[in-house]
Amino acid sequence: MAKSLFRAESPVMRAVGRVGDLVLLNLLFLLCSIPVVTIGASAAALYTSALKIVRHEDGKITKMFFSAFSQNFRQCLVLTLIFLALFAGLYADIRVIQANPDAFPFVLRACTNVFAVVVLFTASYVFALQAKFVNTVWKTLKNAFVLSMAHPFTSIAVCILTFFPLGLLIFATYYFLLGSIVFFLFWFSCSAIVCAYLFERIFRKILPPAEAGKEGEDTRPDAQ
Repeated sequence: MAKSLFRAESPVMRAVGRVGDLVLLNLLFLLCSIPVVTIGASAAALYTSALKIVRHEDGKITKMFFSAFSQNFRQCLVLTLIFLALFAGLYADIRVIQANPDAFPFVLRACTNVFAVVVLFTASYVFALQAKFVNTVWKTLKNAFVLSMAHPFTSIAVCILTFFPLGLLIFATYYFLLGSIVFFLFWFSCSAIVCAYLFERIFRKILPPAEAGKEGEDTRPDAQ
């Protein structure tokens, strides 16, 4: 019985292998996000891998990740720069408003908060859409906005999973450091898997699954 537990096809060894894949995927995402401007391509590669895992189409994690990274790099660079500019502007606005709340009318503060939620929701979807569908930057942004508004509860869950570490880093650094080992080894890959399950339910309503193509070929479907 002990020997059967350690066979390659045993449930125990498959579970160990899956944990190892998730750790590797997490580390690849973090490594490829270090230049910051590549974080979008890294996120698209992370979601490509996660979506394949939840559809049981996964293969070698490293090959799958870097193939998606290079495939999405140019378009994700543009998307990343757009969202970095939006996040920087929102962060500056919120900090100014927090420092001088009486100097700004309630309507302006409310509009800033609503816009921040819209940006966060859209950003939560945009790189998953880039991973799944072939489209222009503008249409990817538009679809991310429309889908995030159409599925508010899913958007809240995805947004929390996506931005929780960043929120801790900015607003509660001490707690971020306490949980740093979890973020370093597991958080991003595991949250991407959970988000992939949520996204798959939405994506199935848009288009049927893409037909399998030749290895190395871009087989992602077009989206409207």
